[in-house]
Amino acid sequence: MGGGHNGLACAALSAKAGLSVALFERSPILGGTAVSEPMWNGYTVSSASYVCTLLDPWLISELDLEGRGYHAYRKDPATFNVLRDGSSMLLGSNDDTNAAEIAAFNPRDVAGFIELDRVTRRLGSELFETFSDDEPRFENLPAESQGLLRGSVAEFIERYVETPVLQAAIATDGTIGTYLGPRDAGTMYVLAHHFAGRALGVQGAWGYVRGGMGSISKALASAAQSYGAHLFADAPVEKITVRDGRVAGVVLRDGRTIRAKVVASNAHPQTTYADLVGTELLDDATRARLKSWRTIGPSMKVNLAIGELPDFTARPGTTPRSHHRATIHVAPSMDYIQQAYEDTKSGSVSREPMLECFLQTPTDPTLVPPGKHILSIFAQYYPYDVCRTWTKEDGEREADRMVALLAEFAPNLPGAIEARQIFTPADLEARFGLVGGHIFHGELLPGQIYEDRFPTRSSIDGLYLCGSGAHPGGCVSGFPGKRAANAIVKDLKATFRQAQGDTVKR
Repeated sequence: MGGGHNGLACAALSAKAGLSVALFERSPILGGTAVSEPMWNGYTVSSASYVCTLLDPWLISELDLEGRGYHAYRKDPATFNVLRDGSSMLLGSNDDTNAAEIAAFNPRDVAGFIELDRVTRRLGSELFETFSDDEPRFENLPAESQGLLRGSVAEFIERYVETPVLQAAIATDGTIGTYLGPRDAGTMYVLAHHFAGRALGVQGAWGYVRGGMGSISKALASAAQSYGAHLFADAPVEKITVRDGRVAGVVLRDGRTIRAKVVASNAHPQTTYADLVGTELLDDATRARLKSWRTIGPSMKVNLAIGELPDFTARPGTTPRSHHRATIHVAPSMDYIQQAYEDTKSGSVSREPMLECFLQTPTDPTLVPPGKHILSIFAQYYPYDVCRTWTKEDGEREADRMVALLAEFAPNLPGAIEARQIFTPADLEARFGLVGGHIFHGELLPGQIYEDRFPTRSSIDGLYLCGSGAHPGGCVSGFPGKRAANAIVKDLKATFRQAQGDTVKR
């Protein structure tokens, strides 16, 4: 139930194992948040998710995703931070170039950055090794790492480097999608999670997917169908049926009843349990977890069709240059990001938001008409509980503010915009089923990770979670889908063996 990338992974692996599989997706397009959509007469937009690192390398190989059209390539340079005084910092994979960029601000930070990067990638590697665990336990991580991961990303970074813009360039990955500031406990785990990926063959390296993020979903759908799975789009599930404590199937919105021995839900846990099962059928532990689950999303997404590349004052020019390939940040310091979060405590949004921007089109011009580009803006903090009653005009106003902020660094941007797509947190919920507008199906913070995330195996026999609400959580990884498929196949084999034994005894 649910045709996001995790649901597709679960369907493909289950079908490959020999099960009879049907997948039902409420949207007319398979892929969930990993979609590439035709827009604006010749543009192809990765509407929601936009970069890749965490996609499980085993999954890529096992389902031959590269043979089915998936191709990821490294985003290098990695980060480009712009400052109001006209300076900037550009960091990537070249150690010598990084050293020169950092030394221009503070030579003492060169060695500190190297060590910080080494420790962060080590932590990411330790997390990756646990992402497939059948029974994840946070305590199984090294004790020293547990202590670091429970702390704040600011405290960690400030041990190694002093330059404010360098600190901010790193801290953004500790706050993306998270309703906390960098000085708040637990954000160090978010940073490590974003360095756990190996999809590009380099620990923690991020990249783009040729053709946009929908290429991942198309490849997974192709794999599922090749193994016999039946995929149905525009087929929303209205109810998960349960009889005598065991799942019996689903009822679609059009009234059709589908009987099944197993149901795997790619939906948010709130949707799965409260809306489709009913809390009266849940055990006390699941009800308590639902009640305390933190799933208020803080993010807005704006996609811009632009007629020319941003002409940054710090690095002039509208022809593609290295900084246009990087993640572009408006986040000059740790204090700036923290203040953006603190603004929300008065029931408002950030006065000066943190912006994380991407331009894939300089390296994949197939996504746009000749000479055109797509600039994606991911902005914080725009809490769902503040924005859920917004009108369309409110969203437009905030998009205007983001563009005005970027124009301080790239003055040509407002005049280059030809069209735009806006997703407030409420829009993310309505369009993609992200309850509370939370891109990870709930905070990826201590208390909601590992054994404290929703179990893959529910308390209802035959009902499984295969989405980001289960371990290891959000980002486009496929791990929750793989873990669910493994659990389903294992449990059905055990049931079959037990039934054989009962037959022999009789």
